[in-house]
Amino acid sequence: MPADAAEIEAKPDGGKGKVRLLCIDDLDGRTRAAQLVSRTIDALTSDLGGAEHLSTGEQLLIRKIAITAAMSEDLAARWLMGQAIDPALFATLGNAEGRLLKTVGLKRVARDLTPSIDHYVNRKVGT
Repeated sequence: MPADAAEIEAKPDGGKGKVRLLCIDDLDGRTRAAQLVSRTIDALTSDLGGAEHLSTGEQLLIRKIAITAAMSEDLAARWLMGQAIDPALFATLGNAEGRLLKTVGLKRVARDLTPSIDHYVNRKVGT
């Protein structure tokens, strides 16, 4: 066990010994879920201007968003494969994800969909 791992003296079930608190950094990152979480963390961090521009709280929120999104994605995939899922849990995860994204600064940004002059001319010339 790494020296910096957090420990608690008593186990939650009342047993003796130490309980090791795990964190994302303890994972080896090879599972698809861990890779999805890592990609989502990287994408959100980039969207918000990079890690150097984020507070510790914002970084923690991003990690929670990524985990919540991965759990929601898992439930969605299971449902699409025909498996039974808990719709209340799916809705709860979606609501939590939305609130976390708003807290960290999700913005709706309008995109200009007007075609360029070149695109318009090429479309007319091509007909």
